[in-house]
Amino acid sequence: MSRMIDNPRELILGEARKILYNEGYSSVSIRRVAKECNISIGTIYNYFPTKKELILEMMTSYWQEFLDKAAVIIKSREDFYGRLRCIFQEVLSFVGRFKSVWLSREFYESPDYVEGGIQREHIYVGRLTAMIEELLGEKAPDKVQAEFEAKKMASFIVINFMSMVQNRNYDYDFFEDVLRKLLD
Repeated sequence: MSRMIDNPRELILGEARKILYNEGYSSVSIRRVAKECNISIGTIYNYFPTKKELILEMMTSYWQEFLDKAAVIIKSREDFYGRLRCIFQEVLSFVGRFKSVWLSREFYESPDYVEGGIQREHIYVGRLTAMIEELLGEKAPDKVQAEFEAKKMASFIVINFMSMVQNRNYDYDFFEDVLRKLLD
């Protein structure tokens, strides 16, 4: 008699995440996840037909969690620069949490990531850029429209966030000073 599992999809994702962060991308396999979940391989295939689908679902959930936090910050009562700094702190935390996985060559060179991950990553970075664009529209709608295209300025901010996260030699305070000179 088969046992009943409460929310098998979340069990599978949870165990796959543990393997990914503790042992790396190459240790994640359908067989290994099934073993850790103490379920049949077929059960996993019912939810995730390939390793690629499993990995992409994990990425999607991480990005959505991050974007939900960013949306709360956007709606907060902080001033523009305070909200922008909070979003940067979330980017820093988000990337820091997954840096060992997401910045490894093994992950980025895997066919699973290349086939679907890059496309999804661009979608989520695009959503973050749109949030920053909305924030810019509130901050200085006339200035942004007159001197900069809002979407380009938002992209500039997001690209600098990513650069500062990857290269800690960059100083957020200096970046904020530059933005103040551009926007105020």
